[in-house]
Amino acid sequence: MAALAAMAETRPMRFSPIQIPAAPAGLLVEAVAVEPDRVVITACADAPGASCPACGAVAGKVHGHYWRMLADLPWHDRRVVWRLRVRRFRCDRCERRTFAERLPDVAAPKARRTGRLARAQAGIGLAVGGEPGARLSSGLAMPVSGDTVLRLVRKLPAPPRPAPRVVGVDDWAWRRGRRYGTIVCDLERRRVVDLLPDRSAAPLRAWLERHLGVAVVSRDKAGSYAEAARTGAPGALQVADRWHLLVNASDALRGVIERHQAKLREAARLCAAKGKAPAARPTPAKPPRPGAEAPDARRRTRFDAVIRLHAQGVPIKRIARRTGVARNAVRRWLRAGEYVPYRRAPGPSLLDRHLTFVEERWRAGQRSSAALWRALQERGFEGGYDIVRRWAKRRRADGGPEEPGAASPSWRVPSSRRAARLLTGDPASLDDAGRLFAATLRAIAPGIRAAADLVGAFGRVIRGGDADALDTWLDAASATPLRSFAEGLRADRQAVRAAVAEPWSNGPVEGQINRLKLIKRQMFGRAKFDLLRQRVLHAA
Repeated sequence: MAALAAMAETRPMRFSPIQIPAAPAGLLVEAVAVEPDRVVITACADAPGASCPACGAVAGKVHGHYWRMLADLPWHDRRVVWRLRVRRFRCDRCERRTFAERLPDVAAPKARRTGRLARAQAGIGLAVGGEPGARLSSGLAMPVSGDTVLRLVRKLPAPPRPAPRVVGVDDWAWRRGRRYGTIVCDLERRRVVDLLPDRSAAPLRAWLERHLGVAVVSRDKAGSYAEAARTGAPGALQVADRWHLLVNASDALRGVIERHQAKLREAARLCAAKGKAPAARPTPAKPPRPGAEAPDARRRTRFDAVIRLHAQGVPIKRIARRTGVARNAVRRWLRAGEYVPYRRAPGPSLLDRHLTFVEERWRAGQRSSAALWRALQERGFEGGYDIVRRWAKRRRADGGPEEPGAASPSWRVPSSRRAARLLTGDPASLDDAGRLFAATLRAIAPGIRAAADLVGAFGRVIRGGDADALDTWLDAASATPLRSFAEGLRADRQAVRAAVAEPWSNGPVEGQINRLKLIKRQMFGRAKFDLLRQRVLHAA
C-alpha cells in the first residue's frame, strides 16, 4: 500500500482511476478514503466481461450492478474495507439469463471478507481458538466474532500429507472412562495423520482400507486395533508397542504381589528391625457400629459380586456401575484373583520429625502421653494431643525398638506398584532402604522372587532385540503365576516378536496425544470433533 501511505490524511480523498500495486489482482481502484479508524477503497473489476457460472460462455452485456462491502487486512492500525461495484451481465446462451461477475482472486461468493483476511483470521483461530482469537483479531484491527473464527477454521481444507507407510495408533479420551477417540500418526515423519471419532475397530478398519500403502501398524495390545489392522490392512506388519508391553508385565507382577500382602508387611517389619527401612505399624481396626456391616465384610461382598459379573462376561465399566466400585479397583481385584482383606496403613504424621525425641523419653521411662505432648509442645510440636496418645497406644501394644539410637517406625508399607518398582528397578537407582526391602522380600517370598526375576528377564528380552529369546521366556513363564500374562503374549505372538525385532514404537504417538490434550483444553468445551480435528491436523 505504498500509494496509500503518501495519501494518508484524515479527510476523504478522490482521484482518477489508478492501479494500486497492493490491490488484489483483477481490481481497478477508483477512490480511496482514509478515515481516522478505517480506510475505504472503492474499486471495480478491470475485465471487460465475465464468464457465466452455468454455461461458461463469456458475456459482455451489462444488465446492472450492485455494491459489495469486503473487509481486508488492516493498514497502519486502520481497518480496510473494499467497496466493490459488482456488475451483472446478461447471458444469451443458457436459462440463467443474468449473473453477477465472480471475483475468485478476491473473495468467495457471498463472503464479507477477502480471502487473505479469512486465511489470517483462520490462522489465529488455529493457534488460540475462537474467543481468544476474536480478542486478538480485534486488537490487530481485524474485528471478528468468536463464532466466525470457528467457522473459518472449519472451512479450511485439510493440510496435504504424503501417503503414510508406517503408522502408530492409540486412543485418547474425550471424557475419561466414558468416551474415547483414535489418533493415527505417521511414525516416519512424526506427524498426526488423522483423528477418528471412536476407538472401536470399524473406524480404523475403514481408514486403513482407504490408505492402501500402509505397511506397518504400531499399536498397544488392544484387541480392537489388532482386529482393525488384520482386516483393514491384511498385508501390514503389526508391531506391539514396547512401552505398553513393559507396563503390562509390571501390572502382572503387581497382581502377584497383591496376593501376598502379608509378605509385604513381614518384609517391612524385618527391615524396620534392622533400622534401614522402618515400617508403619498397623492401626487397630475399629469395631463396626451396631447394625452396620463391617468394612471387610462389605468389601468381601463387593469382591464376590465383581468376580461373579466378570465370569458372566460383563465389561469392567458396567461392573463398576453395578457394584459401586471404582474401575481401577475392579481391575486390581481381577488381577489379584483372590480376596485381599482391607488394611489401611497410616500415612505421614506431624510427629515423624520428633520421633527420636519421644523414643528417648519413652526408653527413659516416660509413659504418660500427656507429659510427652507437653514436652513436644515446648519443642515446637504443632500437632494435637490425640496424635501423641495414638502413638503411645501403639507403642504399648506391640513394642518397638529399645536399643539406644534406634528410630521409631515412620515409613509405611509400600504399595504393590512401589514394591514392583523396587523388585525390578536398577539397584543402583535405589536408596539403601529400597535395596534392603527388595532383598528382604525376595528372601521371604520365593513366589514373588520368581515372578520378579521373570519380569526382569522379559524387560531384557524386549530391550535386547533378540526375538528368538521370546519363545524361551514364554515357555518358562507358562508354569508360573505369570501364566495369564504369557498366554496373552502368545496369542499376539507375531506382534510381540515384531516389537522386539523392529525399531518402531508408539512413543511419538504419546507425544502427539499430549499436544491433543493441550489443544482440547484450550477450547473451553467447544472441542467438537470436526473442530478439534482441524486444529490438531494443522498444528502437526
